Amino acid sequence: MKVAELLTLMGHLSVGNDNVTPLERAIFLQYLNLAHLELYQATANFNQDLFRVESHVKPPNAGSITLSKMPYLVISVYDITHRHKLERLTIADAIDNNPGFGNEEAARLEAYRKLAPSQYIVQKDGIQFVPPSTALMTAIVWYIPQPFSLTEDMEENDIPYPIAYHPVLVDGALYYLFQEEGGFKNSERENEAKARWEAGKSRLISYLYNSSGQTLSTFGNV
Repeated sequence: MKVAELLTLMGHLSVGNDNVTPLERAIFLQYLNLAHLELYQATANFNQDLFRVESHVKPPNAGSITLSKMPYLVISVYDITHRHKLERLTIADAIDNNPGFGNEEAARLEAYRKLAPSQYIVQKDGIQFVPPSTALMTAIVWYIPQPFSLTEDMEENDIPYPIAYHPVLVDGALYYLFQEEGGFKNSERENEAKARWEAGKSRLISYLYNSSGQTLSTFGNV
């Protein structure tokens, strides 16, 4: 379903009217995005459609690369040039291992001791290599981007969930809508929408997990 159709369905299920006002549609879209963000958190690491891969060439004098999108989850980083997978490292561990981490001169000295990096650190949209290799290298990064906001003009293929589960977004949005301290507040409908929302999320998680071929161990968040 297109986002516009989801908003129309919300109007029918909430106020019993398909011809909702532009103001009501704007309110519905806000709650649809709340449901979308919650659903993204619950399903992103199983959702194969979200996986993105980028190839970056790191110049000899650079210690990092920049991804085209802010990552939500970084799945893996490969050093194609030296043919090995890099290990994830936290900034705290990097500092413990090398008190000079972050100091340019100390980093250069560390780089001269080893041409190929063995680990990486994620900061916002950047992948920093440890040690900061002095060699020209190509890195392949698999990751899941941060969620984007749904807009009314989006087609159904732009919605990052299988089409069969698009109505789950409506149930989540209605659950939030019926909690509103205003004209839409309705405790009975809120409970009904919540039950459908929780059941729909569970079905979607199960579907994505079973179709992904993954084990239940999930990737670490950025």
